[in-house]
Amino acid sequence: MKIDTAVILAGGKGGRLLPLTLNKPKSMINVIDKPIIDWILLWLKKNKIKNIVISVDYKKKVLINYLGSGKKFGVSVTYNDHGGAEETGDAFRSVLENIKLPNVFLAMNGDQITDLSIKKVIAQHQKYDPIATIVTCPVRNPYGIVELGEDHSIKSFAEKPIIPDMLMNAGIYVFNKKILPYLPEKGRIEETTFVKLAKNKNLRAYIHNGFFLTVNDRHDLQNTEKILREQRLNLV
Repeated sequence: MKIDTAVILAGGKGGRLLPLTLNKPKSMINVIDKPIIDWILLWLKKNKIKNIVISVDYKKKVLINYLGSGKKFGVSVTYNDHGGAEETGDAFRSVLENIKLPNVFLAMNGDQITDLSIKKVIAQHQKYDPIATIVTCPVRNPYGIVELGEDHSIKSFAEKPIIPDMLMNAGIYVFNKKILPYLPEKGRIEETTFVKLAKNKNLRAYIHNGFFLTVNDRHDLQNTEKILREQRLNLV
């Protein structure tokens, strides 16, 4: 199965990143030397995804004027306006109703930076053929964890350890167009669509153990820039 199309939701206000998002959408916030959307488009291109649908809302003209047709990135960009949509379920519904999409496509939020191999995700999706596959990552505990011995002595200390048997939704998906009837008019896809698909055994998970960060607030932004500088990863 070959997938060459991705849908990106890039209409969020990024309230937790204020004042950086006063005059531009969250996806236009710079991470080191380029906006988040640059990191995403270059990663998609590297993974042979060259048809990009970007669903916009907040400060959409800033993003549209910057990306244009996508030619400067070596991809083709088209736009969907999901203005007025209530949460991610309705935003994805807007795209499927307004844009002609292939039967299977990549879908994602517009705030992730990763080294995920899309080819591997697609291969697993093809193997099981569900309506949706969710990319998951091991959870990293945000706190330092201590193990106590006798008399309150500390036997070990681990700073923000990864919890390998607990997985989180990375906000990157492979969707079949059959997902449309499951998309709500109101509500988050994580709380509606995925719950229904899981009950119907039409939802699968792909486990990604590589690099993944999402930029939700100023702390995330600083942490992402720090890690990218230190690890010098070849993401794009």
